[in-house]
Amino acid sequence: MTIDADDPRLKSVQIADAIRQDIAGGVLNPGSRLPSHAKLAERFEVATQTIQNALKPLRDEGLLRSAGNRGTFITDDAREHLAAQPDRPAGASETAELRREVAELRKRVAALEAAVDLP
Repeated sequence: MTIDADDPRLKSVQIADAIRQDIAGGVLNPGSRLPSHAKLAERFEVATQTIQNALKPLRDEGLLRSAGNRGTFITDDAREHLAAQPDRPAGASETAELRREVAELRKRVAALEAAVDLP
């Protein structure tokens, strides 16, 4: 799958939604390991940082768990988590991602202001 350039959503949001669909549709099964970040980046034709940004909300939602050097795995109850969110508002993951990005930008602005000694 490649990213839809006409989709206004962030690439990381599109990837997260694609992985959710793969979990819900049985392409990715509970307990199975996700491909490496490099393989996912190749599959979606994006940078590995974009993959990391896509996986964070999935971990936060309880769909994925990281096992150190062993990789990232689908949680045993991932499908139950998805089933419990059937009326999840469209764009919810995009909103969460935007909030994270705004928080990061605020930190950067504060650091720049401190570096040039602005109030």
